Amino acid sequence: MQSQLVCSGCRTILLYPRGATNVCCAVCNVLTPVPPPGMEMAQLICGGCRTLLMHPRGATSVRCACCHTVNLVPGPNQFAHVNCGNCRTMLMYPCGAPSVKCAICHCITHISVRISPFFGFLILW
Repeated sequence: MQSQLVCSGCRTILLYPRGATNVCCAVCNVLTPVPPPGMEMAQLICGGCRTLLMHPRGATSVRCACCHTVNLVPGPNQFAHVNCGNCRTMLMYPCGAPSVKCAICHCITHISVRISPFFGFLILW
């Protein structure tokens, strides 16, 4: 079984075998230490620049190294709902996703986030 981590030099995603202590990047030759066992990594897409970010599982926020956006990490099983832009079927998607594809009509519905001026919280449309 393989695990993955982000190169500390060039930010490339590296795959490594279980039991490895360090991984040498084939792109930039930087040696990146493997996190200790039990420190599983998770992924999310930056809301600012759409870069794939890796972070330790359990983190509550992640700062993007490219655009410096602070991204909130959704907790387990945090999903939102939106109606399909074509057939109006209710769709469920993971929080933070930029769009969702309908399994029925295959329409891609883009998710927009707005701050309510009246209530001061996020509303997903």
